[in-house]
Parts: sequence; C-alpha cells; structure tokens
Amino acid sequence: MIGTEGFYDAMMSKGFSPATIRSLRKFTCPDCGFEFSMIYARTIACQGCSEAMKDCPKVRCAKCDLEIWIRDTPEVFGKNHERLMADHISKVVTKYNRDMGWSGRR
Repeated sequence: MIGTEGFYDAMMSKGFSPATIRSLRKFTCPDCGFEFSMIYARTIACQGCSEAMKDCPKVRCAKCDLEIWIRDTPEVFGKNHERLMADHISKVVTKYNRDMGWSGRR
C-alpha cells in the first residue's frame, strides 16, 4: 500500500505540477476539525460562487462554512504563492465546470 507522501511523489514523477499536488494535500479546518483539500473545498463548498472561478484567495470548509485564506493553509508560502494557488485552483474548477457543461453559478 502506498502512503500519502508516496502518492504525492508518484504524482510528481508522472509530471503533475507542484501546484496541483499542493492543492490536493489535506489540511484541517481550524474551526471544526474537518479535513479537506483546497480543490475539494473549491469544488464542493464554493460551488456556484462566482468568485470561485475568479482567483478568489479563500477556500471554504464544506462542513462549517468557515472561509479560510489560502495563505493560511499548509504548503502556501507568501502572497505570491497564494496568488499562484488561487489562480491554479480557479483554472481547475473552471475547466471542470466547462467539461461538465455547468455555468459555475448557483
């Protein structure tokens, strides 16, 4: 069985970008303790929010609705890195919505 770090190493060896790998890493909501990734938050809790596709610098906990700044999550280091991650996950969500035929609005 492959461990979590082994999973991320395997993704890196297959050519996945560091931003993709960081956006999949789980972290814990400081309010309720729910564990989730930035991509999960953006596609589930932020679903339908127009800001989710416009490089929003926040993600929302799907359990308690707490908005968390991307810069306050693990694996994000500084404002430039926060902007890179916000841009990356917005592009992922935009592509997903387009592929599914969804508008991205509620």
